[in-house]
Amino acid sequence: MYPLSPVGGRPGRRRMLVAQIRPLQIYLIATTALYATGVAFTLFPVRENATLANPIGGIVAVVLGIAALVYLARQPNRPLPAILAAIIATPAVMAFHRLIVAEYSCLMAAMFLAMHLRAFYRPKIAWALILSLTAACTVALAVAPAPKAATTYFIVPIAIIGAAEAFGLVARGLMAAACTDPLTGLLNRAGWDIACADLLARSRSAATAVTVIAIDLDAFKSINDTYGHTAGDAHLVERAERWASVLPKGALLARLGGDEFAACIATRDTAIVDRFVRAAKELAPDASIGTAAQPGGTADLAELWNRADAALYAAKGGGRSG
Repeated sequence: MYPLSPVGGRPGRRRMLVAQIRPLQIYLIATTALYATGVAFTLFPVRENATLANPIGGIVAVVLGIAALVYLARQPNRPLPAILAAIIATPAVMAFHRLIVAEYSCLMAAMFLAMHLRAFYRPKIAWALILSLTAACTVALAVAPAPKAATTYFIVPIAIIGAAEAFGLVARGLMAAACTDPLTGLLNRAGWDIACADLLARSRSAATAVTVIAIDLDAFKSINDTYGHTAGDAHLVERAERWASVLPKGALLARLGGDEFAACIATRDTAIVDRFVRAAKELAPDASIGTAAQPGGTADLAELWNRADAALYAAKGGGRSG
């Protein structure tokens, strides 16, 4: 799919940008433009005697939106500050509205943000952010001068949380399907890229070693040629299940295509990596394995993969000495 770096590295970061950050950028562009339009119409009304909101909230939201977009352009792998800015922006606008219909218009923005969070981030983090957004919108509704019925205080949180759980969960399921190898149930290339980028971002410590393990089944083509593709598929599934059974907690295992597999382990205990490699060889004697490791603070997945791949082919030429 990308010849210069088969897995990880810069292509992986680009895929993560598309999968996670691009929807957030689109959301910020759309909402910032809408809030800027609202501020413009408030400062320069098109008709007299219009009931208008105080523009302070809209101005704050526009500033936050622009700042978040600039930040994402520079720090795409650390989106939390931009997400927090997005969470604050909508309640800031809601707090100054004088019309309930305007509050419901802002509610749509909060619902879309909640769906994005539920779809693209780990559940604990996503729900912490979604509940913060819900609480902020409810408080903003309470302090806003717009007249509202008591039921409005139930509609707002139910709409935000419901949108996150219903539509966000569907989007998360689609993302999972797009990142999963349908034969083995492991990560596919796209899933490997995204998961490795996330693992690397959480392992930026000199005390943590990031190890990439390249695994290739020897003479796999002969199985397909002799026994057929059904037998070959069963062989791949069996090997994947064996390796998954000894994979350390928090590590990644992917099928990159054909008979090519890869694992990524981030740990402070290198003995964990050694145990996995030994177990992988014992469970699949027909596999060649190559490894490469770097400190987490300076780890580059493209370089790690290139080194592990070179070690794998050296193992093939040297009797599978990993």
